[in-house]
Amino acid sequence: MPKQKPAAGHIRIIAGQWRRCQLPVLAHTGLRPSSDRVRETVFNWLNHLWGGQFSEKKIIDAFAGTGAFGLECISRGARAVTLIDAHIPAINAIRQILTHWEKQDPSVAQARAIAGDALNHLSQCAQAKQTFDLVFLDPPFAQGCLDKTLPLLPPLCHADSLLYVEAEKGANLDALIQQGWTCLREGTTQQVYYSVWRRLNANT
Repeated sequence: MPKQKPAAGHIRIIAGQWRRCQLPVLAHTGLRPSSDRVRETVFNWLNHLWGGQFSEKKIIDAFAGTGAFGLECISRGARAVTLIDAHIPAINAIRQILTHWEKQDPSVAQARAIAGDALNHLSQCAQAKQTFDLVFLDPPFAQGCLDKTLPLLPPLCHADSLLYVEAEKGANLDALIQQGWTCLREGTTQQVYYSVWRRLNANT
């Protein structure tokens, strides 16, 4: 079995109970962690939309990578958080962080880190009639993951569910509009388009 590659760097938790906690960025092809600046912007948006209240929200981070989005939600008070990634070393790193946090706050045990295919897990959640208040979609670029994931969203979301999407600039998100999503906030970096959407019609 090959040895796990060392961390290629670190990113940080921005706010909340574990503010400034360092998260390892593993050296792995396709791992593209969102910058601290982008995540700070996104969580400013979410704070505004939710009045800073994360504790009662049910959240899924479908392509977790470093776990930065899901872990940030936990640091801000959310506990019903599911993080999924197919890369086992990445999930193991997330589990190590959750174990460390759980020693300080036993309620963190409610969060789950799952090693597996995000598309399969989202389909299982839909079959189980689970819905989420917030879905994070930050899949690997240039692999068609976003196009495969968007059709799975409607049964996972209720009226007022929020969706975060991070994609290549120029990505076609028309499917979201057809499903009844409205873009609330959006931004760009040199290579990335990121946005927060709200589901206004759960029957679409």
